[in-house]
Amino acid sequence: MVTIPLDKLLAGIGVATTGTDGRITASEARRLACTGNIVPVVLGGKSEVLDVGGAQRLFTAAQRRALAVRDKRCRARGCDMPAARSEAHHLHAWSQGGKTDLTNAILLCSHHHHRAHDDRYLHDRLPSGDLRFHRRT
Repeated sequence: MVTIPLDKLLAGIGVATTGTDGRITASEARRLACTGNIVPVVLGGKSEVLDVGGAQRLFTAAQRRALAVRDKRCRARGCDMPAARSEAHHLHAWSQGGKTDLTNAILLCSHHHHRAHDDRYLHDRLPSGDLRFHRRT
């Protein structure tokens, strides 16, 4: 279990605590949220549980197959990693209301998937649908 205030998670700054009293960065928490099967827990002012979300977070096997047919490879510009070695990525982050559907999905190899969640990089969607990464200035 990872606990972090929503504003810190969305901003990508701050520290999250783990169920074993460890600490990880907000960026690492976002990366884990993207690849893990998370269930958000909404807490009130006194940390009482108000809601436990249950929406589908991970892409299904059928969706992954459809992405493999559609994308064929990692969709980072210039990358030729095959679909079988790529991961499904939410274009609009699930933690920010993005849906787990094909219109909001793209295949990225592990390297580029990590880069998509790295606050040191920005990415643009090219007319081809590929992503182009560049360092923040």
